[in-house]
Amino acid sequence: MKFKKKFTLGLVSSLCAFTLAACQSQSNDSAVATGDDIKITQGQLNDQMKKVAGDQTLRQLILSEISKQEVGKDRYKEIEQETDQQIAATKAQVGDNDKFQNVLKSSGVPSEEAYKESLIQYTLTQEALKKNIPVSDEELKKAYEDYEPAAEISHILVEDENEAKDIIKQLDQGGDFSALAKEHSKDPGSKEKGGSLGQVEKGQMVKEFEDAAFKLNEGEYTKEPVKSQYGYHVIKLDKKGQKGSFEDEKDKLAEQVKNKKMQDPSTLLQVTSDLLKKYNIDIKDSDLKSALDQFKPKEEDKKADKNSKEESKDQDKKEENKDDQKQGQKEQDNSQSQSESDKK
Repeated sequence: MKFKKKFTLGLVSSLCAFTLAACQSQSNDSAVATGDDIKITQGQLNDQMKKVAGDQTLRQLILSEISKQEVGKDRYKEIEQETDQQIAATKAQVGDNDKFQNVLKSSGVPSEEAYKESLIQYTLTQEALKKNIPVSDEELKKAYEDYEPAAEISHILVEDENEAKDIIKQLDQGGDFSALAKEHSKDPGSKEKGGSLGQVEKGQMVKEFEDAAFKLNEGEYTKEPVKSQYGYHVIKLDKKGQKGSFEDEKDKLAEQVKNKKMQDPSTLLQVTSDLLKKYNIDIKDSDLKSALDQFKPKEEDKKADKNSKEESKDQDKKEENKDDQKQGQKEQDNSQSQSESDKK
């Protein structure tokens, strides 16, 4: 039921292409393939790879190096260790090492080492970008106002609406929620726990479930079945979470705001552009000068920014003219008043 973001092998295979292209160390004259009157050199291969994926590869390498600087050496070592653990867990899930290697190959990933390197680069980039996403005080205050602390929630999931209604009827007559969950629930993850999902935060569950659950008072259960893509739920709010002070919740809320902003392509584009400026990246290879063009402001954005500045200047001038006119009128009024006083 809970949504967790997964790093797809498709994305890994793309990243692996960058890694392999960047790691060619043989001499340009050395042969990578031969045949009758045929010799393909490392130089030819490199030139072709540069034409096909040069911009993309260089872009990834630059972002990778920037990301290493941003997260620091200690965190980089931690990411390496976490990646090893992640790969070990994936192997266990697949079954054994041979099956794991077959999954990699069928997904276009040439080796476990390339897979590991790609996972590391992805995590590095994500953390570096998130670190540099700004969060204003106003955003934090709004997030605190909207924040619902994690609550302890249980549910009974069934396929048929009438069965869900019958369970609610039994609860109304004093039935035990935990016992009914063990008897009827189709959710294997919570069935044997009496329907308990443990601590649940907003954003973890599907919307229909979440909306119904967080409206309940402590100890209450839904009086009507809640329909979702999984079936029909009878939901109980076991215990409401305690909302801490703004200072206590601030760091967690900042993380939530950043996670939300990470879903916005324009935000990621701006943060990446700022990082490239911060590190004064200058591409020396004339063939790859366009590698970072996608992170430059669009011409219309530049024009809009220029127009905005010009409009601001025009407005300032208008305000100055108004002030001058007011001052002139004031001086004229004072002069006229003084003249009338002299006549008297």
